Amino acid sequence: MNNFDFNLLVVLNALLEDCSVNLAARKLNVTAPAISKSLNKIRGMFNDPILVRSGTKLIPTPKAIALKEDVRQLVNRIESMLNTNMAFEPHTTTVSFTIAANATIVFTLNARLFSEIQRSSAPNVFINMVHDSEFDDDFLRSNDIDLYIGEMRDLNPEITIRTIHSAKCYFMCRCGHPVICGDKSVDNLLKYHFVQTNEKYSAGSDEAMQYFWSTRQVMGTTPGYMATMNAITHSDALAIVPDFVMNNLRKLNIAVEFFSSDFNLGKRSIIQAWHSKHNHSPCHKWLRDLTKVMFVDSIK
Repeated sequence: MNNFDFNLLVVLNALLEDCSVNLAARKLNVTAPAISKSLNKIRGMFNDPILVRSGTKLIPTPKAIALKEDVRQLVNRIESMLNTNMAFEPHTTTVSFTIAANATIVFTLNARLFSEIQRSSAPNVFINMVHDSEFDDDFLRSNDIDLYIGEMRDLNPEITIRTIHSAKCYFMCRCGHPVICGDKSVDNLLKYHFVQTNEKYSAGSDEAMQYFWSTRQVMGTTPGYMATMNAITHSDALAIVPDFVMNNLRKLNIAVEFFSSDFNLGKRSIIQAWHSKHNHSPCHKWLRDLTKVMFVDSIK
């Protein structure tokens, strides 16, 4: 183990995550030949091919599969130790972050974040915002995403979660809809069809699931809240949306109206989630606190 290069563990971790030289190179911001050279060293170190070709793909060997979790945990511990001791000064530090969120939250945050950076409070910070629908529930275990902001979802045990907002839900309909001036009892609301936003996360109360999201009531689903809004503006269907969606649509002067009833629509928890290796990182803490304040302020 003399002169052991710990960077090889980082390369091995990336290779075992993606089973691809090109993807590992892109993730680590190096060239594919550099990754191939490191892979040859790793093969010699473990006396094992680690990844072998099967058709057009690389697949891990039994030894690589056995190593994967230990390597992941070791790399995360090293990164956590380095993150804790890494100095961060927003005015001078150069750093980039990737934030995953749904389209509505991206819309809510991006202008304010970029405006904050433009005002030179953090001139060397680069923000990359991506849609969370592009990733599965394992996405925070890799180095692709620094922070998730959105509705509660199933995440891995090593992911840290904090709730930043408990969103009250409202009915949404097109402007001029007869329900606005009519009876808003459950029986009357059930006369209308509903458009459901196709989120994978828990939506509203058990009562809402029982009544409004039954197969009989749902006329269709959409991939996001903006698509749901567009669908109901052209029909007499109703939808149920959380308050941060309502606030954004009101600011845009979209031709929709919102109302509540005595019926319990429940609440939706809006969370921030990140890998626990970033728990004590000063720059990640700055990002989390900044985006939390911005999101909560946007709802007021």
